Amino acid sequence: MTQEELLRFNIEHVKSAIPNIEKRAGASKKELAMFLDRSIASINRSMASGGYGIPEYIKGDKEKSHVYFPLINIAIFLTNSINKSA
Repeated sequence: MTQEELLRFNIEHVKSAIPNIEKRAGASKKELAMFLDRSIASINRSMASGGYGIPEYIKGDKEKSHVYFPLINIAIFLTNSINKSA
């Protein structure tokens, strides 16, 4: 499977796992935590430590701003996370 095919597969996988994600700015922290089978606290820790281990996200300028993880960023994260030596 090529990288492009894998990316397309991951986009469809995310769309089916997170309802209506393509109609919004992206997934919330809660939705991402459920999708990745992690806790919201671990998502928050990853964000506080520079975003390592989670997809790129969009956050507003204010302290209590909403955080969104766009569909394409989640799919790219999954595609890049796959072990290429297998």
